[in-house]
Amino acid sequence: MLKKRRPNLIRLWRLGLLVAAVLLIREAVSQRGRSEAAAALQPERLRGDFPEIHSLGTVNPTSGWRAVLDSAGQTLGYVTTTAPESEAFIGYAGPSHCLLVFDAKGTLTRVRLIKSYDTSDHVAEVVADRAFFTQFPEQMKQPAESRPLHIVTGATLTSAAMAQGVLAKLGKASGTSLRFPDEITLAEVQHLEPKAAKLQPSRQHPGSQEVLDAKGQRIGIATRTSPVTDTLVGYKGPTDSLMLLDSSGLVLKRMSLRKSYDTKRYLAYVTGDDYFQKLFNDMTLEKLADLDFKQAKIEGVSGATETSWSIAEGLKLRAKNLLEAQPTGWLRKIVWRWQDTGHILTLIAAFVMAFSKLRGIAWARHLHHFWLVLYGGFVASELLSQGLLTGWAAHGTPWQSAPGLLMLAVISLLGPIFTSKQLYCHHICPHGALQQLVARRLPWQWRVPAKLERWLTQIPFLLLALIFVSLILGWAINLNSLEPFDAYVFRVAGWASLAIALIGLIASLFQPLAYCKYACPTGALFKLVRFTGDADRLGIRDWIAAGLLVVGVMI
Repeated sequence: MLKKRRPNLIRLWRLGLLVAAVLLIREAVSQRGRSEAAAALQPERLRGDFPEIHSLGTVNPTSGWRAVLDSAGQTLGYVTTTAPESEAFIGYAGPSHCLLVFDAKGTLTRVRLIKSYDTSDHVAEVVADRAFFTQFPEQMKQPAESRPLHIVTGATLTSAAMAQGVLAKLGKASGTSLRFPDEITLAEVQHLEPKAAKLQPSRQHPGSQEVLDAKGQRIGIATRTSPVTDTLVGYKGPTDSLMLLDSSGLVLKRMSLRKSYDTKRYLAYVTGDDYFQKLFNDMTLEKLADLDFKQAKIEGVSGATETSWSIAEGLKLRAKNLLEAQPTGWLRKIVWRWQDTGHILTLIAAFVMAFSKLRGIAWARHLHHFWLVLYGGFVASELLSQGLLTGWAAHGTPWQSAPGLLMLAVISLLGPIFTSKQLYCHHICPHGALQQLVARRLPWQWRVPAKLERWLTQIPFLLLALIFVSLILGWAINLNSLEPFDAYVFRVAGWASLAIALIGLIASLFQPLAYCKYACPTGALFKLVRFTGDADRLGIRDWIAAGLLVVGVMI
C-alpha cells in the first residue's frame, strides 16, 4: 500500500517545495519593498524638485499624500508614490512604483520611476521614452474622456502597468483631490439626510463614506464628484458636488454643491434654483451615466448656463466612474491579447507533439520547431525565464493582462509533476527549438567526458540556488543577464543575454542542446519538480532544495 502511495506523496512533496519557495520569496521581497517605498519620500531625495525642502508633513491616512514644507512650515507642494495602488498592476514580471510631484496648487508637475520589479530590459525601454512620463501632467489638463495613453512599444505590459498605477493614484478610484482637499463631513451629509449619525469609509465604494443612522445601520453612501471632475470647467473653474446615494450605492437620492472655483454670482443662481437641485433626485446611476441632456429636455439654469451644465456633466461623469468601480466577475477583468491566442495554440501543439507519434516524424518535428522559434521567439517574444517566474512569485501574476502567458507557465510547471513530460523544455521553449534545429548540422561532434558531464550538468542547479538566495537576501542581480531569452527582443536585450544566446547556439552545433544541459536555470527548475514514474524517489536535489528553504526561513 505504501508503495502505491509513494508516487502521489513525491508529487505532493515537490509541489510543496515549490509553494514554500514562492511564499518565502514573496515575504522577503515584500519587506524590502515597504522599506524602499518609505525611503523614496525622504527630503534629500526630493531636493531636485523642491530645493527649499526642509521636511514632509504627516501622511494623509486616506490617500498617502504628504505636504512638502520649507523651514518656516510653508507648503511648497505635495508628493506621493503610486504604491500601494500600483502593486495591483503587474507588468511583464512585476509592478512598478512611481513618484508623483505636485506644486502648491495641487497641479501635477512631474512623474518619475522610483522602483520597478519588472524585467530590467523592459523597464530601460520605458525610461528611455521620455514622452511616457511627461504625458501625465499634460493629460491632467484635459477632459477625462480625451486622454489617450502613450504606451511604449517593446515594453507594452510594463508601461501599461506603470500608467495604470499613476492613474489609480491620481484619484481615479481613491477619491483624493488636491484641488478640493476637504473630506466629506457629517454636517453636510445631515443637510441632505437628517437621520445621518456617523460616517465611515466605504470598502465597496472607494473614495466614499457609508452613512449610518443612530443604530449603526447603513442608510446611504456619501460621495463627491471630485477628483473625477477636477478638470471640468464651468464658466471659470471646476465645482465639487456632494452626491448622497441610497444604501445600495446605485441610486442618487439628493445632491448639493460643496465648493467651487466658478463665479460666485453664477453659483448663487444655481443654488437658488430649487428645480435644478432636485432634477436628478432618485435617478439610478445607470440612467444618469448614459443620460442625454437634450433628449431628456434638461436645461441649464438661466443666467448660469455654463456653470450648471458643468455641474450636471460632473454628476454624469461621477456616476459612470462609480459604475466602473463596481466589483465585477473575474472574467470581465481579463484582457485577451493576440499573443494569448498564440500561446494557447502553442500549448495545443505541444500536447500533440508530446503525446502522439508526430514527434517521431522529422518534417512534423521541424515544422513545430520553426513555429516555436518564429512565433514564440521573434513575434510574441514572451519566453519563460527566471526573471519572469521569480517576479510573479514575489508580486503576483498578470492574470488580467496576460492570461495566455500565465496559462502557458502554469502548465509548464505542473506538466513535469503530473505527466513526467518536460513539456516546456522539449515542446514549447523557442530557444530549445532553435538549438534542436541547429543540432548535428556539423560532421564533427564533441563527446563530453563522463566526469566533466557530471560537473557541467550541476551548473543549472547551482544557478537556480544562487537565484533563490539572491532573492531572499536582496542581492542586486539582473536575472535576465543569466539567461539568453531577452536576445529574441533585440530592442531591449542586454549584451549578456545576446552573448549567452550566441555562445549557446554555437556550442549546440558541437553538443546538442548544450545550453539546456549545462546552463539553463529555468530548465533546472522544471527538472527539479519532474516526476519520472513509479521508480522515482527522493534524491539529493530534493533534500538540497529543502535545505535551502530552511535556510531561507532562518534568514
